[in-house]
Amino acid sequence: MNNGMNDPIEVIKHNISPTPRRGSNGSLYIEKQYSTVKGSSRINYALANGYDAIEGIIINEWELFRKS
Repeated sequence: MNNGMNDPIEVIKHNISPTPRRGSNGSLYIEKQYSTVKGSSRINYALANGYDAIEGIIINEWELFRKS
């Protein structure tokens, strides 16, 4: 990686439950809409170097990756 940003990040999109969920201590659990699968260090690089947008790819086949 020359400048830390050669490849896009890969993310998965979660299905958010319509029913409120609670954590183990009873506090409301806030579900994430997206999670980084590959390239999380690129997010840190972008923040440290003043990027306001970076390229990302939504991986819809996450279940296939997780099973292998």
